[in-house]
Amino acid sequence: MDSKRPVTDWLPITKKEVEMRGWEDLDVIIISGDAYVDHPAFG
Repeated sequence: MDSKRPVTDWLPITKKEVEMRGWEDLDVIIISGDAYVDHPAFG
């Protein structure tokens, strides 16, 4: 089983990642001093 997940499973953090999804515009931009961590223990 391949444990690597495609970058599109995560929130984009660079312009290149936005373009990889084929998006032209962003509706919301989140700016935070905290790291984005997608894990239930940090919920």
